[in-house]
Amino acid sequence: MDVAPAGDGFYLGAEHVWVAGDDPEEWPLRQGDLLATPSAAEDPWLAALLVHPTCELAKPSVQRLQVARVRRLDELADPRQRSRVVAGFEERDGTVRVAFAHTFFCPPVPESALPEPMWADLRDLALVDRGQVTVERRVGTMSHEARVSFIRRYLYFRFRLLVPFAQVQALEAARIAVDGAFVGDKPGWVTETLLSDGTT
Repeated sequence: MDVAPAGDGFYLGAEHVWVAGDDPEEWPLRQGDLLATPSAAEDPWLAALLVHPTCELAKPSVQRLQVARVRRLDELADPRQRSRVVAGFEERDGTVRVAFAHTFFCPPVPESALPEPMWADLRDLALVDRGQVTVERRVGTMSHEARVSFIRRYLYFRFRLLVPFAQVQALEAARIAVDGAFVGDKPGWVTETLLSDGTT
């Protein structure tokens, strides 16, 4: 099933972003998952988006992990700002451009305590203790495809590289294919991507 963003935009349809993820053996904690607010946060957060690379999470030597503050979309008073955060793009002077590159839009998480649109602030990162980053504290499990869209957006924010979704997915497929620590079923596009580019 093709769940790439329409028109190669940044975001998937909301129905493709979160999965049930109840089984930690199938869905261990990964980059892009939403976590309950860190207990040491100085002011209330709605949630925290796990930004730390997935391959680092299993290393016992890594005791502090990066998360981004998640805010309610309606904290943005200007409806034009809200629409640009949701789209990730804007049209200006007849040209389509990336809008609010430091944001990552998160739709509501079905059947959770987060039933409203949100956005993660990629400028507002925090280091939190490993004990705050656990499956038990997870409030939203990101799909493999949505993680690709997150990586793509983060690449643009950090390096201003506007890499096509399909290319980021191919890079992620190559990484997953050789990751001996990967837990759970690999997404179907891992095999499809490797076969299409001749790497087996």
